Amino acid sequence: MPTDAPNPIDVSIKALIRQAPGALFRLAGLDVDLEAVRLDDTSINLPEQRADHVFVVGAAEDPERRGLYLEYQLQPDARVLPDWFSKCAALGKQLGFPVLLLVVYLERGDRAAFPDSYGVSLGTLRNEYRFATIRLWEHGERIRSGELWELAPLLVLCEDKPTEQTVRQEVELIRNSGATPELQGDLLALALRIGARDFSRGVLEAIFREELPMVQGATIIDDWIAEGEARGEARGEARGEARGEARGEARGRAEEARRAALSVLRSRFGDPPPSLVSRIEQADAEWCRTLFDRALRAESLDELVDG
Repeated sequence: MPTDAPNPIDVSIKALIRQAPGALFRLAGLDVDLEAVRLDDTSINLPEQRADHVFVVGAAEDPERRGLYLEYQLQPDARVLPDWFSKCAALGKQLGFPVLLLVVYLERGDRAAFPDSYGVSLGTLRNEYRFATIRLWEHGERIRSGELWELAPLLVLCEDKPTEQTVRQEVELIRNSGATPELQGDLLALALRIGARDFSRGVLEAIFREELPMVQGATIIDDWIAEGEARGEARGEARGEARGEARGEARGRAEEARRAALSVLRSRFGDPPPSLVSRIEQADAEWCRTLFDRALRAESLDELVDG
């Protein structure tokens, strides 16, 4: 999903699979030993080439060791097929063992075509590269049944017209999962973030009223609250509110964004260096939200700081 600003659903999907890779392998029908699975560096030594996720399956000495390269798409876009083809080949070359591409299509919508191959023809000659695909909506019942409870935040993507009941079912699945409070908080935060695309703030506040303390304490902290404050400020300005109030609201948004950035850094990499903490404490909300999204994708603190 190449966009100038990180797509909240794209970021959420990547964060979810990073936390619950076992659900992804079950979704794909793969029976693997998760002890022998690790998330690898997704950068490739080609300009502007980066994979969504790369899992290495198997120990270093295993002759059947493989890489599983994932891409996610909300809307099928055939223009990216050559990129997928080249990235998969480059990853295999870089890692030194075969790599398979798995594309997860997230929404059915009104589209009929979901590519599973990339081909080039010249007269009667043809080359074709085929790859595996998953259509998430075809597995909605597996999520509802609890088999894939980790994917509960994605249930709204499985329905053409999700309702409030869909979101309530997500919350119920997460609360009844038996997962740790920390993981439940993360999943609830993702459900809230993804649900914000289809439902108003008021509807989500009503559904998540009892869960908000867990969501606000989650390691995957959403800037949904800050966005709501920004909308409130815009409405206030339209009513001619005083500049002093606007500055106060801006300071509040910046503080919220700073807390979110520091929390995600500590949850992923431990205590950040004092110089970075000092930079965050002086930064505005936009800079902190950018850092937050980068921290979700970074493989190490060094990569984050160097970038």
